[in-house]
Amino acid sequence: MTSKLQSIFQSFKKRPASHSYSPHKTKVIDAISRCRTPQMGGFAQHCSNCNYTETHFHSCRNRHCPICQSSNQYKWVEKQVSNTLPLPYFHAVFTLPSELNLLILANPVKLYNLLFKATSKTILTLSMDKKFLGGQPGFTTVLHTWGRNLQFHPHIHCIVAGGCLSTNKNSFIKSKETFFLPVSVMKVVFRGKFLQELKTLFIHDRLVLPDDLSSIDQRQKLLDKLYNVDWITYCKKPFDDASHVIRYLGRYTHKVAISESRIVSYDTEAQKVCFNWKDYKNQNKIKTMELSEKEFVRRFLLHVLPSRFMKIRHYGFLANKGRKDRLVLCRRLLNMICNKVIDLVKSKIVEPLACCPKCGSCSYDFIFPEHGHNTEASACGGSP
Repeated sequence: MTSKLQSIFQSFKKRPASHSYSPHKTKVIDAISRCRTPQMGGFAQHCSNCNYTETHFHSCRNRHCPICQSSNQYKWVEKQVSNTLPLPYFHAVFTLPSELNLLILANPVKLYNLLFKATSKTILTLSMDKKFLGGQPGFTTVLHTWGRNLQFHPHIHCIVAGGCLSTNKNSFIKSKETFFLPVSVMKVVFRGKFLQELKTLFIHDRLVLPDDLSSIDQRQKLLDKLYNVDWITYCKKPFDDASHVIRYLGRYTHKVAISESRIVSYDTEAQKVCFNWKDYKNQNKIKTMELSEKEFVRRFLLHVLPSRFMKIRHYGFLANKGRKDRLVLCRRLLNMICNKVIDLVKSKIVEPLACCPKCGSCSYDFIFPEHGHNTEASACGGSP
């Protein structure tokens, strides 16, 4: 069954092009349109006992496709089970001011990397300060670029363990159960680190500049303004245990700009899309927004990340290099026996079945189309 989001992109593709997108974004449109359709090819499973046949079409595996990301999310979450510790976990969010939006869209790789750098340095620097914790923290960061109304809103979610590995690695320092780092300090440090690096990029002429930033005076005015606007940074209350952390991580790591459940309706003839969104400025009220098909696609494509860009990154004692050894040390210092976490997430991945869903027979065989077979005419698609 075709999803509403897929129907929108399929219809959009068929209409005369009113705007040209980059090859990378065009590839995303094409991938979502074709995902799990006969165009992708596939195979069938046939039961020789009751003659029931079930068709499976291949997925596009594009990371911006909501159909594919649900299965990738569960696979990723299962791998993270072994990285948790018996600690409270905090959720911190670092957001960039909207005044930077045009500059970021013109320089996505450099400024997304700068956002990661400023965020990680803020947590690492403050955690190492003995006034707060005095050790190496462990945290995972995830880049999101959208608000609930699909507008451009770059920010980073951080899941932070409630404690640090001491600098001499002889002890583990737990944070307070309801408090990790002071948000007011985090906000100031984050702003300072980001703007200092941005100044350097301006000085060395390493950015593509919009017309309104072509002169040195204009760039200085932007920096002055950014030093005076409010940089939204907050830290939510801690999670109770590892199972909550893992479920929460799954919600954020493989999200795309909008989920299928939020799309209320799509009128193909009128070319109108309606979807629900939460208005945070109006007491979190759920509202319905109507956009033209063209505007909906434009907003969705604002959130297509550069090719091969890493949107999930780990830092501190959770950094990739040496993570396994550091976690062993942390558990030993915490006097923890690492128990296997079972059934924290239920897999929703649609996999081929071993037995027939109709009669239960295990004579449920795979049927692959012959090489060169016409995928459009075949019930089971083309070659896998």
